[in-house]
Amino acid sequence: MAQQEQQIMADPYFSVDHRARVNLIPLAEGETVPDDDALEAEIPAPFKLISEVTRIDTNTARLLRNLDEHAAELVEIINQQSRKIDLVLSYVLAGQDTPEHRYQTQTLGGGGFTFDSRQPLAEGIRVRVKLFLPELSVAVYAYGELHPAGEAERYRCDFIAIREQDRDALIRASLQLQARQLKARAERRAQQDTD
Repeated sequence: MAQQEQQIMADPYFSVDHRARVNLIPLAEGETVPDDDALEAEIPAPFKLISEVTRIDTNTARLLRNLDEHAAELVEIINQQSRKIDLVLSYVLAGQDTPEHRYQTQTLGGGGFTFDSRQPLAEGIRVRVKLFLPELSVAVYAYGELHPAGEAERYRCDFIAIREQDRDALIRASLQLQARQLKARAERRAQQDTD
């Protein structure tokens, strides 16, 4: 069985093509992947903050869907307040991004992501991961393990320590990205049909 087919069978999470900033910091000699409690304690405050804001936004969106059309102005005010908070959080998270460890994802999902590296990376190396999706108000701090992804210079990072709420946020983000991509594709097709 080909390596890509094995990965598809091993990874139960959907992935979507998407470019996002990610920091990969190799673990030092003797450093280990933390357990759930140690991971929770280690996560920098900005990552915890954006996770909580995203959770609140999800709950707020659920409540707003139950309002009738007379509350449209209230919904718009709440959405604008949410966008202001997202801008501030994006600024705060920018301080967590370290250029010397920066890569760009090619695909991402709840199980991990793929990325390209000009320098060869050792199979099975463990890394600290900082993944940034500011346009979706998602930032994830986790640990991963690197493996070749079949193409030259392409690697796969499988999450080996991640909070479930962060995995859920990545799954939701993947689905939102796919919906946007499908909508854009349908619009292009409709545009081509009218030309």
